[in-house]
Amino acid sequence: MLLRIKSQNRQENISFPGAVCELPVYDLIVAGLGTAGVYAALTAARYGLRVLGIEKLNCCGGTGTAGDVHGYYFGTPGGIYEELDDKVREMEEAGYMPVVGLNPEAKKFICEQALVESGVEIHYESRVTGVLMEENTIRGLCWVENGEEKAALAKITLDCTGESGICEMIGCRMERGRAFDGQIQPYSVVQPEIINGLVEFYHYLDCGYMDALDAGEYAKACVNGACLPHYNPEDYSTRRILGISMLLGLREGRRIMGEETVELSDYFKDRVTDHPVFYAYSNLDNHGRDLAFESEGLQDWMVAASLWGINISVPVPLGSCIPQGYEGILAAGRNISIGHDIASCVRQRRDMQKCGEAVGCAAALAIQKGISVREVPYEELRERLLATGCLRETDAVGIWDIEDGKWYRSAWLDRAEDIYQGLKSHKPGIAIWSAGRIGGFVEQQLEEWLSDSDQNVARNSALALGILGNRKALPILRCMAEERDPYVPCTSRKYNQPRGLSAVYLLGRLKDSEAVGILERILETPEDDRGQEYRYDQFIRTKKEYGFQFFTHAAMALSRIRAAYPELEEEITGKLKEAMKSPFFESLLGDTAEDAIYIRVAAGNMRKFLK
Repeated sequence: MLLRIKSQNRQENISFPGAVCELPVYDLIVAGLGTAGVYAALTAARYGLRVLGIEKLNCCGGTGTAGDVHGYYFGTPGGIYEELDDKVREMEEAGYMPVVGLNPEAKKFICEQALVESGVEIHYESRVTGVLMEENTIRGLCWVENGEEKAALAKITLDCTGESGICEMIGCRMERGRAFDGQIQPYSVVQPEIINGLVEFYHYLDCGYMDALDAGEYAKACVNGACLPHYNPEDYSTRRILGISMLLGLREGRRIMGEETVELSDYFKDRVTDHPVFYAYSNLDNHGRDLAFESEGLQDWMVAASLWGINISVPVPLGSCIPQGYEGILAAGRNISIGHDIASCVRQRRDMQKCGEAVGCAAALAIQKGISVREVPYEELRERLLATGCLRETDAVGIWDIEDGKWYRSAWLDRAEDIYQGLKSHKPGIAIWSAGRIGGFVEQQLEEWLSDSDQNVARNSALALGILGNRKALPILRCMAEERDPYVPCTSRKYNQPRGLSAVYLLGRLKDSEAVGILERILETPEDDRGQEYRYDQFIRTKKEYGFQFFTHAAMALSRIRAAYPELEEEITGKLKEAMKSPFFESLLGDTAEDAIYIRVAAGNMRKFLK
């Protein structure tokens, strides 16, 4: 067997120099023993496979250990991760340092103990340097450990590196960030500290943007995050800082192009897999503050309908973990084949742990049967996943809403009278989206409701019609934008959008040439709030940030109108250039406030685009 090496540092494939017959042989190699990798390796080993785990850090577990993330944000229960979490709690009850949530140090120990007891061979402080290949089939890996080059063969290799490092080496097709500018979601830094004798992690702060593929930028981000004023209080009388987490909280990175891809647009149209291996459950937890640059579908959801905080349950197929065109390799974790729009949901730790278990189980089945992972019988895989709780029928729910501090199962509305009452309420988003889903007879009702005596009904009907692409909504949308309608719905638990901002977005979506003057005036005076007070939340905190929202949405709306009407190109281009030189825009680029990095980066990206 003639093997060739593919790596980042070699421009061409070269023959493997050693004797292949002398290399150790494993059933499975797991590259990256983080959030997904631990459970992939553990699952495969429990099925009797010989497993090698390669990890660049000196511990396993990922963000839940080295990242000091104590708790969970949504995701679904069930699966072998719960077994390990229970053991962590038992350690705490036996006298280990008590914390809020799960103790990261205890979880390091429990994860490592589980791997060792199951027979996984762990290699810490090791970096993969190359991939052994035969044609398009991955046969093993090369890595450096303690300055020594090593290599091993395997029947299947798992890429659990978070940034698809193994898949990138072999030339897999990749995606990263959003379509507009390639920007990924912000990263966070966690600072564990002791407050009143209990380890807390209250200081979990979004720190801005950075490229995790750039080692220098990553190192700088670690230093900058640790130096933020938020992490350096003047008064330490009641707080004892334990340090800064060694692993940054990365929400998004490089994703493979898989045999199947989970897309938000498909989810919206109910085009989902009927062969899930796990479910992701969360809201579209996008931490960005520049929604004007996101896709139309995401803006329909978050800006027009204010549905940021509404949770969805997303079925994920095994095909999203199989890189296109290659054999002998699977991916697990946030690097699987998911679109940017839905990646903010399909990334929660509970679900990524389940992803690892599902992929480990699929690899075990393929190896035991001597077949390709593409040929793994779904029913048999499903039965194994149901047995551990990794896959649960109860996870296949619709949407969820919050009221009075409790969660209720909700469904999209399908009757005109229910939609009317929803549009009339203080939480109109479900009704707006339901009307957009139904269209047809409801669209005719919405047109009639534009004249309703209840202003909420009339204006929310215009938002629903805007999502449907119905231009009869334009007169009211123009009115809302001109007034900068300050009404903020309560549909979402936070990150609701002022109705005037929703209207600005929809005027651009509908490419309304008659709204050009209104949008240009917003560009000129973006901080004009007409004497109204906005309700701030976690993401939008100041009048300037609201001005930034109106400015960016107006600019993007004008750019859409410019593309549709060539005769307006000169006028709109001139106005956009003037806006890029305005004192307000210059203040965005030069703002040095702690939170200003978000708008600085977004403003810079917008200037590049609008040139």
